[in-house]
Amino acid sequence: MKLIILSNEFYSKYGHCKEILKKKDRPYYCVSIKIDGHLFAIPLRHHIRHAYGFLTVGDAGLDYTKAVLVDDPSFIASDKPKIDSREWNILRSNEDLIFKGFSRYLRQYKRGLLKADNPRSIKLMKFSTLQYFDINP
Repeated sequence: MKLIILSNEFYSKYGHCKEILKKKDRPYYCVSIKIDGHLFAIPLRHHIRHAYGFLTVGDAGLDYTKAVLVDDPSFIASDKPKIDSREWNILRSNEDLIFKGFSRYLRQYKRGLLKADNPRSIKLMKFSTLQYFDINP
């Protein structure tokens, strides 16, 4: 697990996708996690109001619903993000919990793909950024 920033190349390819987070004035910092041979970037956000994430301080933390696939090395910027040491320590000390939580979310998303007509699946997939990537069930 490490901190990364998504590159301009990533946003050139996926910037048009509605659910992918983007800000003009600053980048989203992400935590990278490798699962099933794929590298995912999970953004740090404030105001997380759903169960699909890992909270660090208050309502801030990792938002699993906005995770993106970054298997292409050009999708990761060379810039080195810096976050509050308290938040980083919380993330590092809960690395296993974060890995398990995101793995659970990924499994749930893949099950949703198989039951795309289920109302719960529809809602899960509608707001997930994984819809823009080839994630096989």
